[in-house]
This record gives sequence, C-alpha cells and structure tokens, in this order.
Amino acid sequence: MAKNRNLVFFLGVLASFTLSSFPVTVSGEPPILFTFGDSSYDVGNTKFFSSEFDPATTWPYGDSIDDPSGRWSDGHIVPDFVGRLIGHREPIPPVLDPKADLSRGASFAIAGAVVLGSQSTTASMNFGQQISKFLELHKQWTDKERAEAIYMVNIGAEDYLNFAKAHPNANTVEQLTQVAHVLQRIPRELTSLYRAGGARKFAVQNLGPLGCLPIVRQEFKTGENCMEMVNFMVKTHNERLSRLLVAITVPILYRGFRYSLFDFNGEILRRINEPSLHGYTDTTTSCCGTGSRNAYGCGYSNVHAKLCSYQKSFLFFDGRHNTEKTDEEVANLFYSGDKHVVSPMNIKDLVGKAATDLLAQEI
Repeated sequence: MAKNRNLVFFLGVLASFTLSSFPVTVSGEPPILFTFGDSSYDVGNTKFFSSEFDPATTWPYGDSIDDPSGRWSDGHIVPDFVGRLIGHREPIPPVLDPKADLSRGASFAIAGAVVLGSQSTTASMNFGQQISKFLELHKQWTDKERAEAIYMVNIGAEDYLNFAKAHPNANTVEQLTQVAHVLQRIPRELTSLYRAGGARKFAVQNLGPLGCLPIVRQEFKTGENCMEMVNFMVKTHNERLSRLLVAITVPILYRGFRYSLFDFNGEILRRINEPSLHGYTDTTTSCCGTGSRNAYGCGYSNVHAKLCSYQKSFLFFDGRHNTEKTDEEVANLFYSGDKHVVSPMNIKDLVGKAATDLLAQEI
C-alpha cells in the first residue's frame, strides 16, 4: 500500500512538473499555432491541393511513426514538435483538409511554395497565397487568440534552388538581385499578417545551407563540396533577413510585433561539419533515395530507391529534407535555445509574453 501511495505521489509530481513546463497564455490554454512555408513545414496540404501523385503519402515517408501522412520526413517535423512543446497534444492539421478541426490552429505550408511567382507559374500556393488563405479564415479565431498565437515561418528555399537550376552560371550581381527580390516580399507578407490578421508573435526560421543538400551535391556534381553559389545567396539572405526583422519591430511602425529568429543554418552546418558530435554517421547523403548521394526518388514506386537501416544516424532523410531526429533537435533549440541559436528570444519566452504587454515593450 505504501508503495502504491509513493507511486501515486511520484506520478502527481511528474504530471505537475510536465504541465507547468508549458508556457501557456493568460487564459490557461496553449497558444494557437499557425505555420507557413514549403515542404519542410508541410503536414499534408500537398495531398489535398493537387490530384497528382504525392510521394510523401507513401512509404518510406513516415516510416518511424508508421504513418505516411504527407510529411516530408521519416516522422514528425519541426512544427509538430514545437506544437507539442507549447502544450498541444495533437499536431495542428493541414488547412486544406476539409475535415480539419482548426480550433488549435492550422498549417498553411505546402511543398514547392515560393516567395516569388504566382499560381500560374507554380503548382503550389506561394507565400502570399498562404497569407491570403489565412486572412480568408481569420475570423474563425478571436482577436485575442490571433494576437497570442505563434506564427511559424520557413520560406525561401525553393526560390534559391529554382534560381540555381535556371541560372547555374549567374554572376554575383544577378545572385544579389534575386536575394533582393525575395526579401522585398517577405516583410510585406509578415506585416500583412500583422495588420490584417492581428498577428503579433512570429517564429522565423532562417534558411539552411542549401548548397550542401544531398540533391544539390548530386545534381550539380559538386563532389565533397557544397555549391557555393547557392550558399552565398543563402548567407546574404539570412544576414539581411535578420536586419529586416529588427527594423519591423520599431514601435512607432508596428507596435507589439515580436519575433524569434532561429539560426537553422548554423545548426545544420555544425552537424555537417561535426557529425559524430551530434550522433550522426552520415551528413552528406540521404537515408532514402538513389544516385551518388541517394538524393532522388524516395517514395516513387518506379524508382529503386534505397533506404538506410537506421534513420537516426542520418541528417537528411531524402535529398532535401531532414530526418525526424534532426527536426526534433531543431525544434527543441527553437523553443528553448539560448541567444547563440535563437534571438532576440526563443519561442518559450515569446509565448510567455502576453500580447498586451508587447505593446509597451522596449526593443
């Protein structure tokens, strides 16, 4: 009997600690979560958007969780883990699912999404169209819910990868022009969310070293090296994105606009350069696929793709997407990392600040 009482006491303390670790809003409920971006944040919108074959809905995608749900990974992805950390028991659904319960939020991210371009030039919803979709639905949530919500954004990778394919010999001026065009649009869309949507808390992930992706190494035949042209554009993009976010937070322009900026680029480079330190045996080829870097064809029945025996030893699951292990580590750092990896505050601190307090907060 004493043992049972001790067990009950231990479980009670554990439950209390677990619940208190969630930085809930003033209402006592976890904040609503909205996500925007490309395939790295897509939780299944692609399969509802188009009737074309979606490889992410077939094995071996979802292999680690026995659920090929449309996520481009062997398991859960960054927004799933962040949602869990802020208190949601279930992942937020894809907004295009007609049966989705959107009370906890929604994912607007979709594979192939770009910042530039229109519906006529891409088989996806671009960033602006994702924002427009949110604004069509935003009255489903109260002003307070939208103000306290977290808006996760990861966008731009497709713009630079598509540019590199179309202009492999682009000079520095042309590369910088592409960066400038992309960065003209991103702040415009974010401030649209602020003004028309009532958004106040943004969690932005910068771009990883795209030139080091297995699919880029394979297609551009860079050998053991990364493709420097793409990484130069990404580096420039990330530096300027940081300055743009600081500029937006000037109180006289956008009072209460606050953000977390996660250095995804730095974290991926650290893992590529020091694989064993992070528990990887391979950080340059894919777990699933075919070719010199196993970077092509994962999920396609007509491609004899190989699948690694242990996904957790790989940084990349397919040619351009992370394994679940990597995404969980990224999410944990995004949520509670220090200012070396996420600044000016992490998501936990962002959630913990009431939107009403942000209005008077100094930079």
